[in-house]
Amino acid sequence: MEKQFIPALRFSEFEETNHSPVKFGSVINNSGYGPRFNGNDYDKFGNVKTIRGTDISLDGEIKYNKVPRASLDETFIKNHILKDGDLVMITTADCGLTGVFRKQNINYIPSAYAVKISLKETASSIYFKYFFQTIIAKNQINRFIRKATVANLPGSDIPKLKINIPSLPEQQKIAFFLTEVDIKLSQLTKKKALLENYKKGVMQQIFRQEIRFKDADGNDYGDWVEKRLGDIAMFSKGKGISKNDIIEHGKFPCIRYGELYTNYTETIDVVISFTNLSERELVLSNGGEVIIPASGETQLDIATASCILRKGIAIGGDLNIITSKMNGVFLSYYLNQAKKIEIARLSQGSSVIHLYSKQLSLLKITEPCLEEQNKIANFLSDLDAKIEVLSRSIENTETFKKGLLQQMFV
Repeated sequence: MEKQFIPALRFSEFEETNHSPVKFGSVINNSGYGPRFNGNDYDKFGNVKTIRGTDISLDGEIKYNKVPRASLDETFIKNHILKDGDLVMITTADCGLTGVFRKQNINYIPSAYAVKISLKETASSIYFKYFFQTIIAKNQINRFIRKATVANLPGSDIPKLKINIPSLPEQQKIAFFLTEVDIKLSQLTKKKALLENYKKGVMQQIFRQEIRFKDADGNDYGDWVEKRLGDIAMFSKGKGISKNDIIEHGKFPCIRYGELYTNYTETIDVVISFTNLSERELVLSNGGEVIIPASGETQLDIATASCILRKGIAIGGDLNIITSKMNGVFLSYYLNQAKKIEIARLSQGSSVIHLYSKQLSLLKITEPCLEEQNKIANFLSDLDAKIEVLSRSIENTETFKKGLLQQMFV
């Protein structure tokens, strides 16, 4: 008796049915590579668009606006033209990456390194788009990939893939449910991008003083005053914390210089690293300090400012510490937005870039009154908090989808 495979997570109305183990070829009507043509045939006014591997996202969405046009003879492409619902599978580099084609106002064909797959009526193309995102499918595909300078999945091997396929109604319900999850992900991602663009634009206006905040009585604050950073701040450095000093559940939270431009934004509250070094071996934050790398690989990396919000965080070596009576959150936003290029130009070196407090002290800044600094800092922090909420929602939804892919397919 043939072994039956049951997924860990199913819709209740299908629990009494089994998946049928078959070869993928049994649900394929026809398939074939896209045509080969000369690169000179690409033409922004061409009569056809040709889908490449880079035109399909990792979640199987075809980026129609990115697909290039080509001028090709109609008789040359007629057998390759994609129809609504066809699968497009990439057979090189990201082997097995699969999208579902939806009819557009111009003909589309797969590239020479992609396969068009037309399915039978008993199969849902959207279901299989998601199936090919699962570990089960990827492991199978890996068995057929020819390893070379660039990985290659022969089109003739695609029908040999073994799958455990549910009934068409169950396929359709799974496809609908996962599509809804992807729609939610897309909405969250777009909302986050819009908020990030708004933040970028409003920061430019604030630091150009095109947008001004008002006091409690609705009056304008005074003019911003130009000063040198060295006139209003004191500079110091952290103490070295090596990679070997990092421990998962250490006594002191700590920040190492490389983490500043890879893990943190303008404010630092929750840190990712800990150490058990003794207090006398460390420089601990008092809260409100602004830190900037003292060394790095590139000038732009080194021109990265963050404000440490909490006391007791160990500040690693190769970090400049700026202490002033300014609002540290305001100062970090201001330096990153209005002064990043100037700070980058102050740095020195070639293979390793250095930034010294002597150079930072010469930096000219324009300072609003403390009350306006506080309002600007609170406004921008609130924006970042909203962006962080969206980031967490995206991460949670991606984790949810990953769990569904693991449990709904066998």
